[in-house]
Amino acid sequence: MNFGISTACFYPEVLTEDTLKIISSIGFKLCEVFFESATEMTGEILLKIDENIKKYNLSINTVHPFPASYEPFLFDAYNRRREEMEEKFELACRAAKKLGAKYYIFHGQRNNKQIKDIKWTAEVMDNLCKIALKYDVYIAWENVSWCMGNDPKFIQAVKENMKEELYFTLDVKQAIRSGRNIDEYLNVYENRIVNVHISDSNEFCDCLLPGYGGFDFKEVINKTQNLNKDCQYIIEVYRDNYGDFDEIKKSFEYMKNLEV
Repeated sequence: MNFGISTACFYPEVLTEDTLKIISSIGFKLCEVFFESATEMTGEILLKIDENIKKYNLSINTVHPFPASYEPFLFDAYNRRREEMEEKFELACRAAKKLGAKYYIFHGQRNNKQIKDIKWTAEVMDNLCKIALKYDVYIAWENVSWCMGNDPKFIQAVKENMKEELYFTLDVKQAIRSGRNIDEYLNVYENRIVNVHISDSNEFCDCLLPGYGGFDFKEVINKTQNLNKDCQYIIEVYRDNYGDFDEIKKSFEYMKNLEV
């Protein structure tokens, strides 16, 4: 089973390039790199991230640029603004290739009260897929509660109007925040599910380290494995969802010991 962790779990206390030593020391071999700033996607900082990935013998299959700064504007009707944001998107794809990642975790448009333009969204997504493919990278659209990708019907409609290959990331906590069952997403994602952001939950908190709540991980793992046996599972929580790094180690052991 491909279990890993996101560098975002250490934000904002630890610089992205420095999280890799911690991740390796805990015992992880797989991680997802979350670019916390544009400077981490180019130049000396990107080189340092790549250097530490190799130094600590880590595997990177997915990257997750901080999306709120530009992704909503990739769908802007004003050409100059949209094209400027496409340059930022391409920078992230180029960085993904540098780190050896295959997938770009994508949020996309924010939710709004306007009518959702399915054909325009599909057209933009096709164009973004083509840009990403220049760097051998694919988009893995995530079900973020405050974005349009939280609606399975909208995702299905966009998917049906697209020509390019589109993949998906299921985020467990975001499904909870959207008030949706994971099956609603998996029925749309089908065998294009490549990544799962895992976290636990209880009646008081919807985002905890795996093993610290009551979520049924066996169910989600079995269902996603039936769709794609190469699907990976990345722990993604916020820094205030745990105490010390030893809790992450215990969580990792918990996931590895699941009988699925």
